[in-house]
Amino acid sequence: MEIEFNVENIEKCRCLECKVQKSQCVHDKAILLQEGALGSSLIEPKEFPALHCASGIEHCPDLDRKEECLCRNCPIYAENDLETGTPTLYFCLDGSSTSCCLGGENFDEERVAETLRHYYRRTD
Repeated sequence: MEIEFNVENIEKCRCLECKVQKSQCVHDKAILLQEGALGSSLIEPKEFPALHCASGIEHCPDLDRKEECLCRNCPIYAENDLETGTPTLYFCLDGSSTSCCLGGENFDEERVAETLRHYYRRTD
């Protein structure tokens, strides 16, 4: 399941509170949005400095991976069981999430097989 880039999720999003994103570039983007400097046109997800589980990697070069991200404390993360997806954290640096639930319509057999191969390699 992919996370939708919509108003409801934007309102729940905590990306702008995250210490990873305490950068001048993200700050400047946020100010432009608040001031309406981007005009009345639709905002492209890649231009929005938040909701990275839906939009993907932030295009600011000054993010700080040394800081702890707060994805696990985000309501979107819990509601969509993003711990079972890929990547599991740092969506602003690693890309948007693709959630996988074991069984049901979201079951991704190849992803599960790949995970098993990665974690249970033979050592002999």
